[in-house]
Amino acid sequence: ILPKPQFAHWLIEQLETGQYKGLSYVGHGKFRVPWKHNSRKDCNDEDGKIFKAWAVASGKINDFPNDKARWKTNFRCALNNLRGRFRKIEDNSKSDDPHKVYEIINPGSKSCVSRNLSLDQLPKATYSTTCALFQQLNLLHIDMEALDINNMTGNIAAITDPAQFNPQQPSMNDLEISIFYRRREMFKTVVLNCPQLQLHYPQETQGIQSAICFPSTEDLIDHKQIHYTNRILDSIQRGLTLEVQQSGIFAYRQGSCHVFASTSDAMVAQPNPQKLPLNTPVQLLSFENYLHELRMFKENNGHSPEYTINMCFGEKFPDGRALERKLIVVKVVPLICRYFHEQAQVDGASSLHSSDVSLQTSHNSLMELITSAFGLPTMEEQPVQY
Repeated sequence: ILPKPQFAHWLIEQLETGQYKGLSYVGHGKFRVPWKHNSRKDCNDEDGKIFKAWAVASGKINDFPNDKARWKTNFRCALNNLRGRFRKIEDNSKSDDPHKVYEIINPGSKSCVSRNLSLDQLPKATYSTTCALFQQLNLLHIDMEALDINNMTGNIAAITDPAQFNPQQPSMNDLEISIFYRRREMFKTVVLNCPQLQLHYPQETQGIQSAICFPSTEDLIDHKQIHYTNRILDSIQRGLTLEVQQSGIFAYRQGSCHVFASTSDAMVAQPNPQKLPLNTPVQLLSFENYLHELRMFKENNGHSPEYTINMCFGEKFPDGRALERKLIVVKVVPLICRYFHEQAQVDGASSLHSSDVSLQTSHNSLMELITSAFGLPTMEEQPVQY
């Protein structure tokens, strides 16, 4: 299996071939990318050829072989994720000739690290600098045994080994998003390699790399549930933006709907649930805290690390009530956190201890079954007759 090419190098190579309609240089260090919306009547296979080519090159074509929208999203996320290499300077996607213009930043820079490099060939900053490490988790494999929580200077201090890269390891920007309307899962997807995601209904903010619109209530049958859910949906508007940064995952609420977020147990009431303020970034998950909990978990000195972000729209949370009773809930799982949690469990880590377990498995006889079912005293418990 051929390794996934680095997007920046791959895109420049495609520019130089001139084989894709609308993909061309428009000046020194500037190029245009065709950007015709799939809903346009004049949209054809040629318009999305470059998006499909990247889906093939990146191996994502197997995940969505016929989904043109996903091809485009995959391409856009890869392009926008390289802000240090490409900068968008024009957006003409709604013109008669829909396209976007980008500028190449530092064209001679070796910003993309090849997976074939040895550890000694990498600059020290690549594997010793906290910030750089988490930006490149989609390329490098973290050796969990090398994590040094005590010497952590920012977010993560680790030694990486490109030669041991696991292709199944997610990127730090891979998120699993699930939307629930009360107990019912209405939507679930995995957003790949997108550090910025907007949740909205129905308004969408321009300039966001990826967006998810809340589902409608047309598939629900409970009239009261539909009524109150629609009231919340109507207030979501531009909703909020999730952003993966070097230190963790942040949320930025833009709509009028109140949003409460937590990674703790939903059944434990908090006197002051975290309500996300308007137009203010708030950290929902700290990667440093996650790694500390993961280290303790691996050493069997703590509970499982908490990394699933639960967001409740329009209702207070957590308030001691079951999360399944809430009208609108969004669950966000950073797949890189789930991956290392599962790796720790494979290595034998567990938060389950013998003192927490009282197994009730089977009955040795029919009499034991009857006595336990009807509360009859056992032979040892029967009163002595004088």
